[in-house]
Amino acid sequence: MLVCHPCLRIVRDPPKPPSMDLPPPPLHPELPPEVRIAGEEELFFRTEDGVTIEGLGYLPAGAGRAAVLCHPHPLYGGTMHNAIVVVVAKRLLELGQGKVGWLRLNYRGVGRSEGSYGAGKIESLDVTAALAEVRRRAPGTRLSLVGYSFGAGVGYRAAVKDGGVDNVALVAPSPRMMHGDLGEFAGPTQIVAASRDQFCTPDETAELARRLGASVRAIDGADHYFVRFRREVARIVVSFIAPDLSP
Repeated sequence: MLVCHPCLRIVRDPPKPPSMDLPPPPLHPELPPEVRIAGEEELFFRTEDGVTIEGLGYLPAGAGRAAVLCHPHPLYGGTMHNAIVVVVAKRLLELGQGKVGWLRLNYRGVGRSEGSYGAGKIESLDVTAALAEVRRRAPGTRLSLVGYSFGAGVGYRAAVKDGGVDNVALVAPSPRMMHGDLGEFAGPTQIVAASRDQFCTPDETAELARRLGASVRAIDGADHYFVRFRREVARIVVSFIAPDLSP
């Protein structure tokens, strides 16, 4: 028979607050300023369903690897000029010295890309078209994929469908953007998490990592937007997708 001493107390951890739901999208979202990086070329290419997509690419002839960079949610101002996307591209330029390229794209309905918002699943066609465009312009180049927030789900699905991507880096992924049957990516996957992410708790990150077989690098003190931590995000991402470039 179990007897409980009256002086003993069972101490339980306080319940963790749930992650926030996305607020209603603004009617006129604030867009990031347009940024052009040295060596980038304006690109237009078509998806398998006939939509023309706008991108900016740096694909030097001697590049052995290229990364397709996927921006966050378009209904909240996400474009290929997002700060995380830009800082990763700049890090690749700084360390790559012509050995690594990239292509950043605007999903359908963003910027000068044709079409309209497709709730994430249709945008995966835009990313698979970007992967195909890199192969067309730089045959034999090994491919990586980097997705931030909404772009994590879009990019992961595209990498699974493509079947020829080496590795995938997911920055601040959320269960809301990575629900349903994602498929299984065969290569290495890394999650870069923010310890104070408003839209994904540490437990949700751990569960997502388990589902995907991903490693996790958490940035302590960062929230979903990584203000003041963006260079650290780029350092972690680039060291994962192109470890030979690590200084």
